[in-house]
Amino acid sequence: MHRLTLSGAHGSHARAIDGRLYPDADPLEVREGDRMRFELQDRSTMVHPIHLHGHFFRLRNGTGRGPFKDTALVEPHMGHLAFDFVADNPGEWFFHCHNAYHLETGMSRVVSYGGS
Repeated sequence: MHRLTLSGAHGSHARAIDGRLYPDADPLEVREGDRMRFELQDRSTMVHPIHLHGHFFRLRNGTGRGPFKDTALVEPHMGHLAFDFVADNPGEWFFHCHNAYHLETGMSRVVSYGGS
């Protein structure tokens, strides 16, 4: 599981994931075949449409039958989003806010398939 916090970078217009700006951020490691959960909390004042390349994920909505997506909104002011996916597409995949100006100012990470 990866728990991630979305925020503005202190003293700038940049947007961060866990206080880190891409490309100066460690990859989010997954292992092939694992069922992964990402939990995101938005501490900013803006909506973030979060997108994961190379995978579809199932939103966690309390029913166990959430919709499949590759992009979903994280609401502002402590909004929360959780989703699950199977790590079944090895490689390195971009994970980012789909607002271009957030992407360009650092709200991105790489999801990387590590060793077994």
